[in-house]
Amino acid sequence: MPKPGIAIIGTGMIAAVHRRAALLAGAEIRGVAASSAQRAAEVAQAWGVPRGYRDIEEVVAAPQVQVVHVCTPNHLHRAMAEAALRAGKHVVCEKPLATTLDDAQALAALANSSGLVATVPFVYRYHPVVREARARIAAGDIGPLHLIHGSYLQDWLLDPASNNWRVDPALGGASRR
Repeated sequence: MPKPGIAIIGTGMIAAVHRRAALLAGAEIRGVAASSAQRAAEVAQAWGVPRGYRDIEEVVAAPQVQVVHVCTPNHLHRAMAEAALRAGKHVVCEKPLATTLDDAQALAALANSSGLVATVPFVYRYHPVVREARARIAAGDIGPLHLIHGSYLQDWLLDPASNNWRVDPALGGASRR
């Protein structure tokens, strides 16, 4: 069975995580797209992949790409995932799927009707703390559960002066208000 060919849209921190996961899963990274053709070429060279795509249109037109990983700022997710699905590509979209419920429902309907795989990775279930809690629950160490409430702290954006697209509700989504 041939390795699936993927393209990653985006070159930030989470794109590198998707790259590593795809390689570990046995995929072949066939290209990367970035905010500019120059940035895409630089990252393609750094990652050792054959192609830096200039934009989403070039990615979805590539016959050697079967799966598109959308790793861009949140406000771009719907348009990019939709373009990939309409072009017959499977999609792995970084969370959130979209910045509004209507957009998320539209993408879910499109994915469902297309017969393609479209997914949003929620990998916290593999986090060591979550795995430990699951093991203790399964072993009966805790007793019957009635409610679980959890939270965690990330160190990025800890500084009150932090300012990037993630904290702008128009770009990051309403959950950032």
